[in-house]
Amino acid sequence: MHFDAVAFTWTHSEPHEYQLDFYDNPLKPYKRRFRCKTCGVGIASYNSQTQRFSVWGATLDRNQEGKIVGWDVAKPTAHIFYGTRLLDVNDNLSKWDGYESKSERLG
Repeated sequence: MHFDAVAFTWTHSEPHEYQLDFYDNPLKPYKRRFRCKTCGVGIASYNSQTQRFSVWGATLDRNQEGKIVGWDVAKPTAHIFYGTRLLDVNDNLSKWDGYESKSERLG
């Protein structure tokens, strides 16, 4: 999931340093990756060149029924980087090789 920086906010309480560790990718110094301080799982990254956050969908909060909290806001509008997908997705959303409308449309 990708968000413009101005549209992104962490949902845990501040200061964020209590909850998150981060490191900068030495090969791509404009990319900062964040992980949980408790379990170490990667949860998001920030690209200073595009000023966008990327969030790993598997880390989103879920309710008692296992459904993603805030799904009406978080649900996808397209599939991006579909060429490197882990599985086929059979839905009516557009599929792109890279970012939506900025790369080759695959389906």
